[in-house]
Amino acid sequence: MESEIVAARAGNGLQAMLRSLGRVAARLSSFALFVGIATFATGMWLFEGTGRDKWIVIGGVISFGPPLAATIATYRVRRTADLAPQVVSEVRTFDDVAKGVLDVLIDGDSGQVTGLRARGLGTLRSEVYERRREFPALWSGVKAITTVPKLLAWATIGALVAGALGTVLLVGGLID
Repeated sequence: MESEIVAARAGNGLQAMLRSLGRVAARLSSFALFVGIATFATGMWLFEGTGRDKWIVIGGVISFGPPLAATIATYRVRRTADLAPQVVSEVRTFDDVAKGVLDVLIDGDSGQVTGLRARGLGTLRSEVYERRREFPALWSGVKAITTVPKLLAWATIGALVAGALGTVLLVGGLID
């Protein structure tokens, strides 16, 4: 009974944290999309002829790649948040099935999982990937942990680069 309450509390806490991260990722996606549209529109205004065709391809990647990355990150975080209540039970089951991949810290008094540590995220990811049908919540969590920071970093840097490029194009267009 007490273990179920602790597991539910842990799942709810994880879910709340992931929903907050999802909101941050969604805001970054909106910001990157705004910057991308402004940069792309500036390039379309500035370039003519064959330059416009090249801009559609190159500018499209530069302008809309960052919002796409942030949108994928948002989706992964929200999916993981939806599955968060199941993660605690899946960690227990996974530890029983795949010995040596996780070090699970268990409270001696209550027998509750209080923490876990993976020997390596690559090893954990490949082991969980093989069992992703059995452990969908754990797979979603591991996938989010290993990809969302990269996606959000790429989206942030990409939005800044797109904004700088858009500013340079705007100034160049106004001077010309």
